Amino acid sequence: MPTTPLPRPLRVGFWIAGVLLVVNLGAATLLALEIGDAGLLEQLRVALMWALLPPIWIALLALGALRHAVGRWHVAAAVLCGLGDGLGATTGITIVLLGLFLLGHIAYLVALWPTRRRSLAWGPAAIAYAVIALIAGGVIAIGAGPLAVPVLLYSLVLAAVAALAAIDVPGLLGGLLFMVGDLVLGLGLFVVDIPDPLRSIVVLVAYAAAQALLALSLQQRLRLGLAVVP
Repeated sequence: MPTTPLPRPLRVGFWIAGVLLVVNLGAATLLALEIGDAGLLEQLRVALMWALLPPIWIALLALGALRHAVGRWHVAAAVLCGLGDGLGATTGITIVLLGLFLLGHIAYLVALWPTRRRSLAWGPAAIAYAVIALIAGGVIAIGAGPLAVPVLLYSLVLAAVAALAAIDVPGLLGGLLFMVGDLVLGLGLFVVDIPDPLRSIVVLVAYAAAQALLALSLQQRLRLGLAVVP
């Protein structure tokens, strides 16, 4: 079966997001090594967190994602996650980051719901996702103090997104990487001290790859007409 070429808007968007990611990780490494002006590097990282996802949004818009209800919800979800990136980095307030990401994942659930019967959420694998979410979320919630309930809720929603996204290979990998990145972030915030840039490398690489893969999955589903299957 021939491989379908990646549409040019996605290629360009992925390349730009990848370059921004590499620069962000480079700044994190310099900060960890105490090389350069720490204040300027921190400002650069904040600016890059705002800029990381817009290239992917623009690519989806160029592909006509807003012509479909599923596409509109997907773009809304990605925008909410991007706001969580930017505002979380700007304010340093964890609840802002978690709140916007939770809203973003709920929007992803709405976007993925029409294809639920074709996903791993419609089978025994959903139990495995739920168990992982409960165990990992429970461990993180223990150290989250007053944020324990939101953290556990967030973990369950995240697992649901991952299971519903597993309708094709990009969606499966994107959902799993979302879980890896967010769970490592949660462990670093509430359970163990994970030094930068190690945490940045794991979290940001997994997160950016997840967003790219979910965007690719969306493009494929809309093209194939699968997004409107009840």
